[in-house]
Amino acid sequence: MFKGYYNTRIFFTLFGISVIVYSLSLAHFLSGFENRVFIGGIILLISLGLSSFLSKKLSEPIKKLNEAVKRISRGDFDYQLNITDSKEFRELSENFNSMARDLSQSYKKLKEQTESLIQQNEELQEFNAELEASYEQLETLTHELEISERKYRLLVENIRDILWVTDKNFIIEFVNSRVIRYLNYTPHELIGKSIFEIVDEDSREILKNMMEGKINFSEINFKNKEGLLVITETHVKRLKIDEKVVGIQGISRDITEMYYVKKQIAEKNNEILAISDVGRLLTSGSDIKEVLNNIVEKVAELLNSPLCTIREYNPYFHKFVLLVKGGELKDYPVYEEIKLSEEDINELVNQKEIKIKDVEEFSHSEKITPIFAAKDVYSVVIVPLIFRNETKGILTVWTAANTVKNMSLLSSIASAVSVAIENSKLYDEIKKVYIKTIEALAYAMEAKDLYTKGHSMRVSQYAVLIGEYMGFSREKIEQLRIAGILHDIGKIGISDTILLKKGKLSEEEYNVIKSHPEISRKILMPIDLPKEILEAISKHHERYDGKGYPYGLKGEEIPIEAAILGVADAFDAMTSDRAYRKGMTIEEAVNEILRHKGTQFHPEIVDVFISIYMNARQKLEEVKNQIFESVS
Repeated sequence: MFKGYYNTRIFFTLFGISVIVYSLSLAHFLSGFENRVFIGGIILLISLGLSSFLSKKLSEPIKKLNEAVKRISRGDFDYQLNITDSKEFRELSENFNSMARDLSQSYKKLKEQTESLIQQNEELQEFNAELEASYEQLETLTHELEISERKYRLLVENIRDILWVTDKNFIIEFVNSRVIRYLNYTPHELIGKSIFEIVDEDSREILKNMMEGKINFSEINFKNKEGLLVITETHVKRLKIDEKVVGIQGISRDITEMYYVKKQIAEKNNEILAISDVGRLLTSGSDIKEVLNNIVEKVAELLNSPLCTIREYNPYFHKFVLLVKGGELKDYPVYEEIKLSEEDINELVNQKEIKIKDVEEFSHSEKITPIFAAKDVYSVVIVPLIFRNETKGILTVWTAANTVKNMSLLSSIASAVSVAIENSKLYDEIKKVYIKTIEALAYAMEAKDLYTKGHSMRVSQYAVLIGEYMGFSREKIEQLRIAGILHDIGKIGISDTILLKKGKLSEEEYNVIKSHPEISRKILMPIDLPKEILEAISKHHERYDGKGYPYGLKGEEIPIEAAILGVADAFDAMTSDRAYRKGMTIEEAVNEILRHKGTQFHPEIVDVFISIYMNARQKLEEVKNQIFESVS
């Protein structure tokens, strides 16, 4: 439509110009009508042709512009308009091409944005689908969490343990309602307070270690509203955010009742063990004084007593005589004998009751009084030692308390001690009678031969001299004394024909003689003599070089007591007269012993015996002459 309208307008414009020219020409040429009409017709035709040509020529750029617009409208933004007919059209072409380029770029951007929006829309649709699914899951999870939260809260509120949470500064952030039952606090009263306010001092250190991760389980002692301790087993877990500790979560179970039950069981177990130890000591076969010493030490340790004593009762003088003392104050002065009031004696001896007295009321040295005061010792527990319904003595225990829980333990120990003391006395009496009987037999055996009479007593005294020079204890020296007296008791079992034979013994007779150490051991075993005595008697004929009898022992295999008896026995045999020879002098016998040092005799014993000879010869002579004087 635009094209036809434009061309028509151009045509009529040019045609109008031609008509005007023709009209003017006609007016000019009226003078010659026919020629002028013809010429005018030609001019008109020319004008029509010229108008048609000019119209077409002028509409050509418009066609190109119209085509370019159509191409752009179809999306061909790369199309370039090229009109060079005039300056105006060239400028129009350039502007059009610039506009096309802008449109092309805008179109590309718009296309990219459209594609991006389409992709985003697709993603949004997918996300929306996922969101819808997630929302459904969230609804389900929320419902499950609500159910779980109700169950958890129900569990937390009904659990029998105390659940609590603190921040890193030990401020309580949560505690369940179980705290009401155990500590008499409400959760509201505790939340916001420091947990240190409701635990004891030791538990505070434990909680600090828990916060540092050093431990996660321990006993925690809480304090209830009334200040009483509630003992708990507590497990904790450290709470962390970004690897930083922000607090601890704990679960505490009340074990107060179980704790005290276990404590009572432990105390009873200690009592049983103590009684067992006392029983073991009483049946150990050791010297009764050593046994009693061990018992008072055991009692002092068990009852945390600084001083414990056992005293024997003397009914004639109504005094209590000290037997043993133990505890950390045993080296301080203690009266050897004490006398109690008639009332105390009546309760202890007649009524047989345990007494608890203040320290000031019980007889003790003034030197130890300040020590008792410094150690807060206020009381003395006095336990009667009863045997066959008679009080034989007392067990006294000094203590820092005015009562003692372990009365039953003390009664059991006192009863055992009483029996042990009486049995020991009875046993000692029986043993003394038995030994006296054996000694009498030994003397009777020696009395058969004038030349061997007094031999056992001399050997015993020589052995004691050696033991004293070697620094033996009084107990060991007593063992040597008894071993010396009984060392040849086995000869009771050997025929007098062999023992009193004047001439040389046959090999068979000598073998019989060599059996007497073993016979001695068998005779003495029933009286339960210390092992050292039996060993000395049965092995005093062993030689250092291994050529002795009856076992062929050598060197350090021979007990030292037996080696001493061997030297004492040989020395007396050499210095005593026999029917077939005169006895050696002391000097000769000593030289003979020295000559057999390291072969027949133990080198150390020989050296000691030589020392006695060099420094205390008169003692050897006293033993020898004293016995001979009684014999002659």
